[in-house]
Amino acid sequence: MLRRPRLYRSQEALVANYQRLCELAAGAECAASIKANAYGIGVEFVAPILHEAGCQTFFVAHAHEGIALRQCVPKARIFVFHGLGADAVETFSAHRLQPVLNSFEDVARAAGHHLVPAIHVDTGMHRLGIHTDELDSVFECLSESECALVMSHLSSADDPRSTMPEQQCRAFRNVLDQCPHSIPGSLANTAGVLRGPAFHFQMVRPGIGLYGGSPDPHDPKGFQSVVRWEAPVLQVATVQPGEPIGYGGQFQTNRETQVATLATGYADGYLRCLGDRAAVAIDGFRCPVIGRVSMDLVTIDVTDYLRQGGVLREGQWVEVLGSSISLDELAVHAQTIGYELLTRLGHRFESIEH
Repeated sequence: MLRRPRLYRSQEALVANYQRLCELAAGAECAASIKANAYGIGVEFVAPILHEAGCQTFFVAHAHEGIALRQCVPKARIFVFHGLGADAVETFSAHRLQPVLNSFEDVARAAGHHLVPAIHVDTGMHRLGIHTDELDSVFECLSESECALVMSHLSSADDPRSTMPEQQCRAFRNVLDQCPHSIPGSLANTAGVLRGPAFHFQMVRPGIGLYGGSPDPHDPKGFQSVVRWEAPVLQVATVQPGEPIGYGGQFQTNRETQVATLATGYADGYLRCLGDRAAVAIDGFRCPVIGRVSMDLVTIDVTDYLRQGGVLREGQWVEVLGSSISLDELAVHAQTIGYELLTRLGHRFESIEH
């Protein structure tokens, strides 16, 4: 038996999440943010499924991601968030990539090359984007046929207490009003889609919701988990009260404890900080993680599971992430967000598609 973790990837869940986002954004095109290897899930798996489900437009961060994506979806539109670097026009043209122009320098490079770019306007995030004062110059430089989209990015749409999204939405409407001709607008990520129709414009571009997570892990939105992470049991041992578990003896048993050791760890993306915080599931029964997470191993307390009649053997599979242990729950325990957990998935998994 292969004693390594395995990762199930669900086509059904991915399509269901995409369809839900399409319904929420009814009237707007639903594109997909597929950067960082489709948030760690695998662009070669995600892209063809979404394309067949109706997704015609994809966004990546880097040009090399776009080149790889082009092999998966030959007929799709592919936008590259990080702009048009110097001497990159030929690469973009050869692979039919469309740059997102973040500065006037980007605009000048794109002019006349028929790349059909998106214009990224800064409406208050102050990370990337063209200042609103430069818009007149931008549209003097680019003809109507050279511009596919005007976009901006929401900084805090996941925070229901923030008024910043409404401010950005008003600013973005003003930007579209300044355009000399009708150009589609795009503002909403997953959080923006969930915030309502005022944020949808002509295109939305969700990311985390596609893959089963919520923008705020403390406020799950019910997206289906696209991945299920399982690890095999390597050993079950009885440990007496008052004994340390794992590196540094951070955890000490307070009773006779049945400890199972799993073949996964932080090298696979199970963050070290999850020790003594998170839980795993055996046939739906939750068992706490005890002691520090190691590079290749995790220890769990299975005492209560065995006492209630459960059976545990070497090689048995334990759910680390999936239907019982959600991405959002794991993110809360790790004091992070689901985006980080997915993009940190390692490369040692046996990958299974279904």
